[in-house]
Amino acid sequence: MSTRKSLARFAGLILGAFLYSTSITAFAAEEMVSVSIHGVNYSADDFTYVVEDPRNSKNIGGGEIVGPFEAGGIVCCYELPKDWRSGIQIKVNVKFQSRINSSLPASKGQYSETVEVPPYVDGKPGELWVVRAADGKISVVSSDYSPNHPKWPGSIKNWPQPSLEYKRYRWRLYVHEANKDLVAANRVLENLKQPTPDFLKEQWDYDSKYNKNKISKFSGPDDEKYLTSLRERFTAFKQRSEQETATLEKNKP
Repeated sequence: MSTRKSLARFAGLILGAFLYSTSITAFAAEEMVSVSIHGVNYSADDFTYVVEDPRNSKNIGGGEIVGPFEAGGIVCCYELPKDWRSGIQIKVNVKFQSRINSSLPASKGQYSETVEVPPYVDGKPGELWVVRAADGKISVVSSDYSPNHPKWPGSIKNWPQPSLEYKRYRWRLYVHEANKDLVAANRVLENLKQPTPDFLKEQWDYDSKYNKNKISKFSGPDDEKYLTSLRERFTAFKQRSEQETATLEKNKP
């Protein structure tokens, strides 16, 4: 290699090192602003997130759990540059768990995505929003405006709305609970037709612990008025369960 080529290569290395050092120094000298963090979930999974600065391991925040088609609360805090520039990156570490298909191998997991912060709204750093799309893709937005505001800069507009699949999943849970209540009411009413002393004592002990106000006027489990009261209470409970089941069936998504 000629002396001229060696000098040129050396000069190029020096220039590259200088530019890299200059850019690092410039980033380190940036004025930072502390902002709150929110999560917004447009997927059917529960998910939790932690945001961290790839250039500063001490700049980290998050950790809240955000339910399906929900928004999280306010978490403190993360630092953003006061002035936006191209190339502001945030690493987002995600864990997720599906409620609908919880038995499948792919129903839970974790992954990380490094994403860029888009231009600030109104030219100033706002709260940091971590957005999980329906397909699990992560993005971030810095904005003091919420997703339903006209000036919201995110690609997904408005607050999350449950999918039909998720609505039916929730509906099946409510139906299951209503049917359980109905079965329990029928079982107790059957036992109350010719109740044994042990069964009445079991009910009395339960009421003594959880429903003292309902048994204060009775002398004990063998009080005939107490038996009448139990029949009335569980008949009303059965009727409410039947009504709830009918309402759920009528309003199936």
